[in-house]
Amino acid sequence: MNSVIKQSHRFSRSNASGAVVYHDYRDNFAIWPNREAALSQFVRQTYGGRRHKLRHTKSSNSEDALTWSCFDTLDNLTGAPRTSALTDLWALAFDGSPIPAGFLAGKIWVGKKYGENGEETEVDASVEGDRVLVFIEAKLYSPMSLADHANRKPYDQIARKLRVGLKEAQRTGKDFYFVILDIAPKEILRSLKPGASLRDAKRKSRGGFASKWLTAYWFSRYKGARGSVSPLRAILKDISGVDATAIARHMGWLTWSDVYKAVLRAVIASRRG
Repeated sequence: MNSVIKQSHRFSRSNASGAVVYHDYRDNFAIWPNREAALSQFVRQTYGGRRHKLRHTKSSNSEDALTWSCFDTLDNLTGAPRTSALTDLWALAFDGSPIPAGFLAGKIWVGKKYGENGEETEVDASVEGDRVLVFIEAKLYSPMSLADHANRKPYDQIARKLRVGLKEAQRTGKDFYFVILDIAPKEILRSLKPGASLRDAKRKSRGGFASKWLTAYWFSRYKGARGSVSPLRAILKDISGVDATAIARHMGWLTWSDVYKAVLRAVIASRRG
């Protein structure tokens, strides 16, 4: 009984979402030893002039908290455990396609900003290797954001990440890959609204879990699930030297359960060593 009372002093629960809201953001993270200062800097960074992470990362629904906990841990692992985890994640995201040179030894970033000239974005997690750049867009209970021309957002969230990543890869002479990390396989999310049309997918939604089919819909549309990469080519038409078919092959999908197990196995293996 005492432990229950003690725990209640650490958090409250949202009546609206059911999420646990911790009083101290650090209780919502898995923190690698001696990474407290880096985490503090992460939650206090600004984007668009706003310091939005400090409040949101106190929620158990926070994508940022999960992303940091998994990928900062993975970056701090060394040797075979780290390599094995990254190998597994690549195989799962890209169905066993060959791992590009530089990926396994790449630096993992969480929340790094990329882009320039009015087309900037913060990337949830990224891997920078000698010849490869990987963007990972992490979603949990929320769907992707759509294009909003009225608010000067001409591209949806996936399109924006693809464009910024491709430009950065061209600038640095690397091959670009893009991964969606979500709560379930795209086939399951797509089933939330079977038979949805393009008009449905463009319509502004009320958000929330019921709209998560949008992420799977647009990902599949850009990847050419219907046999055409024309939608992908259209959003990249002003970027020279882009092969839309090759980019579509460089789009992968992961689930949080994939990441959890890969990271946990790696941590356990590191302790055995």
